[in-house]
Amino acid sequence: MLGSFRICSSTEMKELDRIAEEKFGIHAEILMENAGRAASQIILEKFPGTGKESEILVFAGKGNNAGDAFVLARRFICLDKRVRIFHLQDESFYKGAALKNFQILKRMKAKMTHLETVGDLQDFFKNAFGPFTIVDGILGTGLKSDLEGVFYDLVEAINAVHAEQVIALDVPSGVSGDTGHIHSTCIDATLTISFGFPKLGHFLPPGATKRGELINVDISLPPNLRKQGDKFLLMKAPMSALMKERDRYGHKNAFGHCLLIGGTPGRFGAIVMASSACHKMGTGLVTVATWPEEFNFMLSRLPFETMAIPIELNEKENDRAKKKRITSRYDRYSSLVIGPGLGLREDGNRLLIELLTHCRFPMLLDADALNLIAEYDLYRFLVERRAPTVLTPHIGEMARLLRTTEDMVQRDPLQSVREAVKLTHAIVLLKGAATVIGSPENVLYLNHYPNDGMATAGSGDVLSGMIGGLLGQQMDPFQATLLGVFLHSLAGEFAAKMYGHRSMTATDIVENISYAFKDLSQAEQYIPLETRIQIH
Repeated sequence: MLGSFRICSSTEMKELDRIAEEKFGIHAEILMENAGRAASQIILEKFPGTGKESEILVFAGKGNNAGDAFVLARRFICLDKRVRIFHLQDESFYKGAALKNFQILKRMKAKMTHLETVGDLQDFFKNAFGPFTIVDGILGTGLKSDLEGVFYDLVEAINAVHAEQVIALDVPSGVSGDTGHIHSTCIDATLTISFGFPKLGHFLPPGATKRGELINVDISLPPNLRKQGDKFLLMKAPMSALMKERDRYGHKNAFGHCLLIGGTPGRFGAIVMASSACHKMGTGLVTVATWPEEFNFMLSRLPFETMAIPIELNEKENDRAKKKRITSRYDRYSSLVIGPGLGLREDGNRLLIELLTHCRFPMLLDADALNLIAEYDLYRFLVERRAPTVLTPHIGEMARLLRTTEDMVQRDPLQSVREAVKLTHAIVLLKGAATVIGSPENVLYLNHYPNDGMATAGSGDVLSGMIGGLLGQQMDPFQATLLGVFLHSLAGEFAAKMYGHRSMTATDIVENISYAFKDLSQAEQYIPLETRIQIH
């Protein structure tokens, strides 16, 4: 899917392991060996003193995650590193490839301790000098319930050591690989090495804050599995490929005409920032419309390049006259953005119904336009619309659209996006540190560029203007949404580097759009099929 990187749930990853073994004959021992070997290599490359200047403490819990840890421990032992293994289960509980690797370590007379209570570990820490490099192979991806007993105590004890390097295998123990939920406590990792494909929990808060740096490694899964699935991570190379060459001989009308509607007293900044961002996207012409009584006030605040018109509504005209007026007024535009600073006026409801009913070009709804949809129950106008529609809610707006709570949206943002797509038949973009984009084709993309500097007034308005500009240039609506989101994050990253996360503003994001375009245009036009990929 657009060459981006696949993301898996824990159930999907188990199914891929099964397919690899049953269909391709790639046995669990091979996958486990590849995982442990790759992880040990990464650790030694990033921390060269590991096993000499520090002692490696490997914690092994259940299932294949423990097996990966056993392979890693063996690799370190074979390289003459100082290694100590703490396992939470007796040998009789291990099965298959994990059991084989446990038995190999026994034959190698590795330093192994069975932890039945956390007391033995606490005694060890009291008497040992350190420093330590800790490897977490306790639980992995499939966690469904809160940590209890020795598992809880062990995680708490590991965190209390404050080791310089804590490496989690696949997912920090205690974090749900599917939702990012923290099950009572979790390992606070400085580095997470994921196997096969990254998991949802790597990107969804609060668990995403506990993974540290994330590196995904190939474990020799068949390449066709990369293209399957319905969840993908936006990456720089495929986003670069979406940028089309511009016609050097083209004129302004060849690059689209975007209309942006919004602006009320005290909130004109929203539509001004959106229009400024729209210009920066290479849009040929940009026009802003606002309420007649506010028109002159807004006109003095728009960028010089921006045209302006008052909103027109006529309650007395019949349907035929209304359609003729709307068609003659709006047929010059190639895209429309409505919502930034629009307000929740009654005539805003009528305006929105007119536009949704009669405009036959791509339309983006943000902010108050989304609130009007929810307040006046305008969902059928979205469903019946014959042109592409993009919705860009934040968590609160999504909760209003779905008639649920913000907490429910945060618990399962992907499902919320799916429900919103089904409800509206639109492309839906749920804004956040991990932005989720869903299409009517039931494919989800995650854009993971956590940047607290972008949690500032106007950031969403800038995004609306950016996507609206791409829509106006007749780009595929879903691709325009993906590219707009990625460029928005990239511009935010440049703004943070220039001004700092605390001091950057939405206007700073606009000013850095050109740098984002330049950076993205220089990206490699392919995804390297390397054995490892470092993920933002």
